[in-house]
Amino acid sequence: MLLAAGRSTRLGALGLAAPKPLVPVCGHPAIRFGLHAAARAGARRAVVNVFHRGDMVQAVLGDRSSSGHGSSAVDIAIAYSVETELLGTGGGLAKARPLFEAGPLLVMNAKVVADLDLRALWAAHAGGGAVATMLLRDDPEPRRWGAIGVDATGRVVSILDARSPRPPEGAVTERMFTGIHVLEPALLDRLQPVVCDVIRDAYIPALRSGETIAAVTHAGYFAEHSTPERYLAGNLALLRDPALLRDPPGPLVGVDPASAIDPGAQVIAPCRIDAGAIVEAGATVGPDVVLGGGARVASGARVERAVIWPGAVATGVVADAIVTPSGTVAL
Repeated sequence: MLLAAGRSTRLGALGLAAPKPLVPVCGHPAIRFGLHAAARAGARRAVVNVFHRGDMVQAVLGDRSSSGHGSSAVDIAIAYSVETELLGTGGGLAKARPLFEAGPLLVMNAKVVADLDLRALWAAHAGGGAVATMLLRDDPEPRRWGAIGVDATGRVVSILDARSPRPPEGAVTERMFTGIHVLEPALLDRLQPVVCDVIRDAYIPALRSGETIAAVTHAGYFAEHSTPERYLAGNLALLRDPALLRDPPGPLVGVDPASAIDPGAQVIAPCRIDAGAIVEAGATVGPDVVLGGGARVASGARVERAVIWPGAVATGVVADAIVTPSGTVAL
């Protein structure tokens, strides 16, 4: 399941233009990174919950998501859980539960773009006797995000201020939760289809009752795009080093041959220019620019360190900014 029902409020004007799961990252809606990673790991069906601009999410994704090319192409069928009120991470899972198959469930935040090995996470969970396995990452300020304490055996011994009654084995390290985890039905049983939170209403009660919660540490690239600053930084990071993701849903850099670049324009790498994008005479694009499909850079414009959304027009000097069809967010 991909959690895609948030209000996108921290994105400000960007969240009004598009829900967080659809913000384009190097030309691909953010949610497609998670769908692609799940499909490459062997998943053939996903559930997506929607609320804010849910109709837009469904229109973009349809009932199937495909990515890759030729023999490497993968696809995944999509079912939707439509929320008429925002239920939170716990309530969203409980409401969508009739759409799940039997057995453990992989859950991801739709805003996350990361270099994931979901097969390894699934294998680590399987047969371990844990009611859930959380994917964590090191962070210099784990308490800023809600620290998860893990002992030397990889068992979660604390979540926020809650502690397991079972003493830790060896040193305890605090890490940040990535929002990616595998849940057993027993943990889902703690949730109801009302407004609730999977951490406070399922994980913490399970921890306090002494149930085993396992953890795996993610060491690779990880980005979530909750604010305009993080969103722009995530795009620029992948433009500058596309190898951060070993298996993205499509190209992260380069000029699509179906774009229209005037001979009198200049493109400075790294850039990602999608099919249908237009760069007019005298314009300079780059470095560090994502130009979406149907976007246009007007004659004489200078664009760098920016993301131009599909259908938007960039004029004049645009730097350290996101341009949408409804306006510009300058950082």
